[in-house]
Order: sequence, then C-alpha cells, then structure tokens
Amino acid sequence: MRKKLIVAAMTGVLVLTGTSAFAYGSKSTKLSNGVLSIHGDDGCLVSGNCSLYYSATSYKKTGGSKVTIQLAMTTGAALYLDTQKSISSGQTLSHSWGGKRKSDVPECSIAGYMKASTGNYYTPNLEVC
Repeated sequence: MRKKLIVAAMTGVLVLTGTSAFAYGSKSTKLSNGVLSIHGDDGCLVSGNCSLYYSATSYKKTGGSKVTIQLAMTTGAALYLDTQKSISSGQTLSHSWGGKRKSDVPECSIAGYMKASTGNYYTPNLEVC
C-alpha cells in the first residue's frame, strides 16, 4: 500500500508541475528572447509532508537562435543544476527539483537560475515557507 501512495504522490507532482496550479505560485523574469520561471508548491498539498516544498525551473524561448542552457535553482544555501541542453525558439525546457526540505532554505525563498552562452539569469525570489 505504501508504494502506491508514493507513486500517487509523485504523479501529483508531475501533474502540478505541468500546470500553473502551485500553492506558492510562480515568479518569472522576461528576457529578450524568452521567459525564465520558478514554480513552487507546498508539500502539504503535494505529498502530505508539510516539511517539504516542490519546485521546478522552466525557460520558454520566444525568439533568437538556438542556444545551450543549464537550468538551476538556488536556495541561498545550495545550487541545484540540471544538465546542459539546447533550446530553439518556440520550445520550453523545464526541470522539476522534487521534494526539498523547507528547513534547508535559510531565508525561506528560492530562485530560478539559468546559465546560458549569453550570460547568467535569475528569477525574483519565491517564498516557500
């Protein structure tokens, strides 16, 4: 039974990550050729574990030539990095960071981060506590 609950909880994370239904919401930075966003949801809603938060970083490329990017999330205490990927105009890349402990976020806020060949970019901070 426990295995089914875990699968159901993870399915909930995937469903919420694919929509805009986040308890904490989203923060975005509009760039010249796209939009970088951080999304957050409360673990109380996603998995029933109120000591966690769930987050995802996404980049929607709206113009310009193909670039290589690396999506990331920063908590002030840690930097989580995805692998490098190429993205073309009209595409969206995202990475879910899974359940992270709220107690590991010193100032209760996270930010989306993107390393690109054109520079490094951040979203505004998103409160997750």
